[in-house]
Amino acid sequence: MPTDSLLVAVCVVAVFAVFAAVLFWGDLQTRPKQLAKSSAAKRRAF
Repeated sequence: MPTDSLLVAVCVVAVFAVFAAVLFWGDLQTRPKQLAKSSAAKRRAF
């Protein structure tokens, strides 16, 4: 396999891995359980 093709393949796999990591991080940030905890702490009783 030529070096250029190997480099392109590694870059494509890296891009997909970074995209998957960003999606996983975003999913962890927007879990309903975490949102309920943070919103309950900010509520005021009137």
